[in-house]
Amino acid sequence: MPAERTDRCPVDPVDIGRVVVPVDGSPFAERALPVAVWAAHVLGAEIHLIEVVSGARDTASAVRYLDGLARRHAAWSWDVARGDDVGDTIVAATRGEPPGLACLATHGRDRRATVLGSTASAVLDRATDPVMLVGPQARPPRAGDAPVVVAVDGAAHDHTLVAISQGWATRLGNRLVIATVAEPVPPSFREGQPLHRARGPADPEGYVADLAARAADASCTVDTRVAYDPISVRDGLVRLVDRTAALLVVGSHRRTRPLRALLGSHTPRIVHDIEVPALVVPLDAGT
Repeated sequence: MPAERTDRCPVDPVDIGRVVVPVDGSPFAERALPVAVWAAHVLGAEIHLIEVVSGARDTASAVRYLDGLARRHAAWSWDVARGDDVGDTIVAATRGEPPGLACLATHGRDRRATVLGSTASAVLDRATDPVMLVGPQARPPRAGDAPVVVAVDGAAHDHTLVAISQGWATRLGNRLVIATVAEPVPPSFREGQPLHRARGPADPEGYVADLAARAADASCTVDTRVAYDPISVRDGLVRLVDRTAALLVVGSHRRTRPLRALLGSHTPRIVHDIEVPALVVPLDAGT
């Protein structure tokens, strides 16, 4: 029997008591609510609605709107928060006890600079904890056994993403799929010469297999997928993450997010195009 690995990736437990949904009276913002209801159910959490008002704007209409919305969606609580910085105000609402998860809709527009929308961009730019984004195609999972898919690209922070993803897969009671997208390249003419790819790990199959071996334990089943795409990371990953998945986990960096992230400038388009929610993980929290 092979020796048991001692360098396993630790599972990051999911400790969320509230799903915080920013709304503003528009149907667009309310698109996040079905996903928030699903997340609250599977996590055993409460739904908390928040509307941010600024300046001297009257809060009476916001109070009436939130009260009615909370009744329709069985939200546990709601709050009208005053603040000139929408991102800071929403992120602040997720802190405290119990810990909260921001869940918000992203724009359905197709221009790169507006794919996520100003509110989602502001939240991602200030968040230190994962944020759930609901793109225009995203819906709650239809199957109870829908897997959690984590996108990796060969960087050191992939272990952080896998740990967080495994925590979610364990909490959902479903399997974890570790996926990467690589450029297809022909074999070298010289024996033993390493392959050079513009995208993805040098050895995609071996890389995700190693991550899976490090993540293997009794908490959940771990599978791997590799997409070879000659065009882009976005095209390959969107094909992998179809309606059979529950959630896509991707990472982002503060210095470059939200328009450029772990998977380069493709991340906003991936969130825009996939049919499942995306959990975006800040990889440089506090820096």
